[in-house]
Amino acid sequence: MRRILHMDSDIPSIYFPIGKIEDGGSCEFATETCILNCPSGMISNKHEKYAFSFFKKNDVERIFNKLLMDYNYLANRPYNAKMIQWFCWGDCPSFMTEKVADVIKRIAEYGIPQYGFTRNKKLWEILPSTDRLHIGLTVENYSKALGISKTTDKMIAHPDYDTWYAQMIFHGKVRSRCNGWWCVNEIEERNSDCTRCLSHGEGCYYRGD
Repeated sequence: MRRILHMDSDIPSIYFPIGKIEDGGSCEFATETCILNCPSGMISNKHEKYAFSFFKKNDVERIFNKLLMDYNYLANRPYNAKMIQWFCWGDCPSFMTEKVADVIKRIAEYGIPQYGFTRNKKLWEILPSTDRLHIGLTVENYSKALGISKTTDKMIAHPDYDTWYAQMIFHGKVRSRCNGWWCVNEIEERNSDCTRCLSHGEGCYYRGD
């Protein structure tokens, strides 16, 4: 059976095709620096193309039901985090903003924790931020990222291409750095464990001081 959720390490995740919209990709808001440093190697596979096509062709109800079916299969396998990560690579283009937002809200109402990163500012603005739902706005300029974070309770993500870590910024301060394998918070460096971050209110699930 074809799935629209795939594994990033232990986490059921959404992958969309990288690249420009006119080339069949989903990275409408990507900068040249982002494209050059994308860990995908700028190659889209059939799974990503299928997921993107499924979202484009179907309504919110069908997408939600398909995600739930895929999630229940993947999350019941040993060692997999019981959450969903959005846009491991690829992104939400503007023509899909409302649909993706509605899907994320439906999943949140169902009770599944979610986190992820987008450059689609409208999507980031309309989504709520809760203990179990944090979608970060990716901002490449560090000073700008800090400034935006001082005006909101939502997560800002700053990609550090020199270290290959993403910095999670809340309220004008970097609260953690993560590269998918290692997570560095204000106290320690450890193997990345999204389940621990969720339960402790750390990392992408930061709950405040």
